[in-house]
Amino acid sequence: MTVRIGVDVGGTKVRAAAVEVAGGDEAPRVVAQVVLPTLRGPDGVLATVGTAYERLLGEIVGHRPVVSVGVGIPGTVAGGTVSHAVNLGLDGTPFDLATALRPRLGSAPVVVENDVNAAAWGAAQWLRRHGGGDDLAVLNVGTGLAAGLVLDGVLRRGSRGMAGEVGHLVTDPAGPPCPCGKSGCLELYASGGGLARRWGGTAAQLLAAARAGDAAAGRVRDDLVAGLAQAVRILVQVTDVPDVVLTGGLVTATPEVTDAVVAHLRDRHADSAFERALAVHERVRRLPADFPAGAVGAALLATAPGGG
Repeated sequence: MTVRIGVDVGGTKVRAAAVEVAGGDEAPRVVAQVVLPTLRGPDGVLATVGTAYERLLGEIVGHRPVVSVGVGIPGTVAGGTVSHAVNLGLDGTPFDLATALRPRLGSAPVVVENDVNAAAWGAAQWLRRHGGGDDLAVLNVGTGLAAGLVLDGVLRRGSRGMAGEVGHLVTDPAGPPCPCGKSGCLELYASGGGLARRWGGTAAQLLAAARAGDAAAGRVRDDLVAGLAQAVRILVQVTDVPDVVLTGGLVTATPEVTDAVVAHLRDRHADSAFERALAVHERVRRLPADFPAGAVGAALLATAPGGG
């Protein structure tokens, strides 16, 4: 047995896990988890990841030494350097997170990857125990909106590390400004951050208000569901993956959102033979609420093809 630590850095919280890995076909096993609020900026991210690592070390006394540490973080990641992580306050000078972390994390090698890529790798581990995992997309609905891809068993990062950035497709050119510098991006309508800007309550409160007849809530709900459905459809039509896994705090906390997305995909254009053949709604998957895909995937990045 070996132990690998994964840290999933989100816009509002950090979830970290210690994962025990055996040889052969035995599934990785989460042996400890911690959750912390995210501190913004370079110093804040370093402090939060370091604290999560130290707390996990305290939880896994008696296990074998940690052989690697993986960090999943929003933004563009290349060679351990993070840029364009606007939701974390890392939107200026590229930040060499891997190098900055090494003095804090002992002798174990450090791998840094885009957070949604890490979640996709974690989802692949779960799906492999349920008949899939070699071809999938993960749509992460957190503070922002982005996708991760595993194709032919390999993480698809893209030539510039920007594969899966569906959240910054412009859906309304006349829409409000996005932190990325454009206007009307999809994630302004279909993400936790977009929901907070337009509604202010939780997704569950939004759905309840819409059901009660609140017209403003109904518009925000419709935009949220249609936007997520559009993102799923784009992923399917471009890659034809058999599984699109919805992850992230918004859909995990409010499973009814995924139900509404599936219904939208099933009922929209139901009279189209092309849509029936595509069957996008049949490809939507959920992970168990207690499976930390981002942290597990981060922990196993060093074992991924092309990884650390």
